[in-house]
Amino acid sequence: MKVWPEINCSKMMAAMTGLTALALAGGCCATRSTEHASYSRTPAYVGGTEEQTQTAVQSGNENMVVPLYQESVNVGKREVDAGSVRLKKIVKTETVNVPVELRREEVTIDRQNGATGPGPNQVLAQPFQGGETTIQLKREEPVIEKQQMPAGQIVVQKRFTTEQRNIQAEVRKEDIAIAKHGDTANVHTTFGATGAAESPGGEVSATASGPITDITVLASSSAEPSTFANRPVECSNLKVRRVIGERVFVLSGDKGQDVYVFAKQGQPTFSPGDKVTIIGIVKPASEANAELSGDAAQAIGSQRFYIEATKIEPVK
Repeated sequence: MKVWPEINCSKMMAAMTGLTALALAGGCCATRSTEHASYSRTPAYVGGTEEQTQTAVQSGNENMVVPLYQESVNVGKREVDAGSVRLKKIVKTETVNVPVELRREEVTIDRQNGATGPGPNQVLAQPFQGGETTIQLKREEPVIEKQQMPAGQIVVQKRFTTEQRNIQAEVRKEDIAIAKHGDTANVHTTFGATGAAESPGGEVSATASGPITDITVLASSSAEPSTFANRPVECSNLKVRRVIGERVFVLSGDKGQDVYVFAKQGQPTFSPGDKVTIIGIVKPASEANAELSGDAAQAIGSQRFYIEATKIEPVK
């Protein structure tokens, strides 16, 4: 019996044992590789790396800031020449009447008949001797003498007085207008741009009927005069910001929007800062009242429309 087949079988068994060991080793390595892949921190994003994805997220969270500015008015004071007063002392003359009593001597000569005896005041007493005598006469005449005496005085005092004046100046204020186009369901605003309501298409609109109770609608930059022409207005708690002439007022609402008002009847007296209530009708500036002139007409003409108020009352 030959031994060679037994030796060949042994070799084959050894070879199979080695292959099995190699297969087991390969399976262990594959298992470790799979476990390592399951703990990988790099997500399998399609079309970009982790860094690119983070950049896209940051770009979506960016904020855009539009700064708004407004002007304020500071009123100072300076001294200027307000004229002068000149004092000039002059000398005037007048005639005065002062009564005075004056005396004068007179001579009366009488003839007396009959014997006369010697007297103490006899002159030319020697008989039959010529001679002459002189009698001196005297009189008083006025003598004018002037003297100076105080006759009063003029007192000049310079003092300061104050007056209250309202200084008017034009100031500018920036606002933002929002125009929405297309599908704007994902666009949200927490305020009304320029104080006006917006329609879904982004256009500023107002109720087609009924009185206007908020002047911010009229102050909108996109409001058309034809939209509000002859619309009634009933607004309260408006602040008088300027007074132009006697019957034109610039009123502002709570958000600072201005509207020009013409008082149709009467001449109401208001000052800047007063709160008023108005009832009237919206008029295009092209239909400005013929009674307007000067600065009032120019101010109304610079607007698109104004309110012709039939009633203006102070807020009580």
